[in-house]
Amino acid sequence: MTIIRNVCVSISLILLVTPFLAHADAREDHRSIQETLSRYESALNAANAGEIAQLYTADGVMMAPDAPTAVGREAIQAAYSGLGQALSFNLAFTVDEIELIDDETALLRSHSNGTVMVNGGGQAANEAAFKELFVLEKQDDGKWKFTHYSFSSSPLGE
Repeated sequence: MTIIRNVCVSISLILLVTPFLAHADAREDHRSIQETLSRYESALNAANAGEIAQLYTADGVMMAPDAPTAVGREAIQAAYSGLGQALSFNLAFTVDEIELIDDETALLRSHSNGTVMVNGGGQAANEAAFKELFVLEKQDDGKWKFTHYSFSSSPLGE
């Protein structure tokens, strides 16, 4: 009888603790995804195309409005390099939603506000707002990288 009772107690403890462990994993995934977005924000504002490209998977995809789709890190780095030569960004990103699709895939919806300035034009920076959608994949080291990214302009103040 003692063995049966010990097995029942052990199973009960496992059933009780498992949801807490799952929530802890989800919290860590959310934190890591937010960290990836923060690194992206810093690299974009610093016009660091190499750093941005490293935030993507090797076969990552970046889809910007009115521009060819960039597929793969090399193409993504070239696209951001050209963008950094043409424009200077000072944007702050805000997470609107993180949806864990499964253990290795997530959606990140965000918006950003700040300024964008045309380089070499002698013009002042203009207020800007964007909305973004990222698909991320969890890497073997537990960090999240972008597999796909698309954005569009957004009305100011939205």
